[in-house]
Amino acid sequence: LARATLFTVAGEVVHPTEVLHGDPIIVERGSFRPVTHTALHMLQSSLAQFEQETQVPGDAVTVLFEMTLKNLTESGTIDHQDFLDRVDILGTVGEQLGEDFHVMVSNCAEYYRLAAYLLRYTKEPIGVVMGLPTLQELFEEKYYSKLEGGILESFGRMFKNDLRLYVYPSQGQNGSVSAVENLQVQKHLQGLYEYLVENGFIRHIDDYNEGYLSIFSRTALEKIRAGDPEWETMVPERVAVIIKERGLLGLKLLAT
Repeated sequence: LARATLFTVAGEVVHPTEVLHGDPIIVERGSFRPVTHTALHMLQSSLAQFEQETQVPGDAVTVLFEMTLKNLTESGTIDHQDFLDRVDILGTVGEQLGEDFHVMVSNCAEYYRLAAYLLRYTKEPIGVVMGLPTLQELFEEKYYSKLEGGILESFGRMFKNDLRLYVYPSQGQNGSVSAVENLQVQKHLQGLYEYLVENGFIRHIDDYNEGYLSIFSRTALEKIRAGDPEWETMVPERVAVIIKERGLLGLKLLAT
């Protein structure tokens, strides 16, 4: 019935008002199956940039890993144990971040709905962290067919107050790096895109690790389920430890 539920690092449920009220917020959306080096570095780099650009001390920023109900479904149903496992995994990452960190589960499928939800609780700056492929998807007009004003209405709702997107680059063809500066959207939307970039609504994450651009959570998950130990090189050490100790995400534990 609620639009969102928040969990602490320890996995305890807390009310959004206790966590979000009046604070700057930075949020990264994903499935986190599992949390990869890329996902963690995206958040760490954007957080450091966010703190510098907004001139707020680190302990004043609320940090969120956010999953939508859509990201919790596989084969059309919610696997509650899989969800709880991911909260536990994210909790280990939260301890590493050392910030006011929480996991949020929402039914805000569209980013403008997520923005509207967060703006109910704070008028302080909000940073939304994403990879370049997700940014490109935001400019697909098919996602806004239910809005009378289409993509312009969605962006108008999303970029209210001081909300900005922090975008991690991706690996392009032939190993090149694709970033905010060279992203091409549909021709008739290119002017809108350039306006948002030039006015700081869309910002490039300056500190990125090129070695992480080829790491994808779906690939790590496939390797976990296939018993390929290479997955351990794709995730933070603490994440690997909890997955191995508890046999999470389909990992088959060796009989002892």
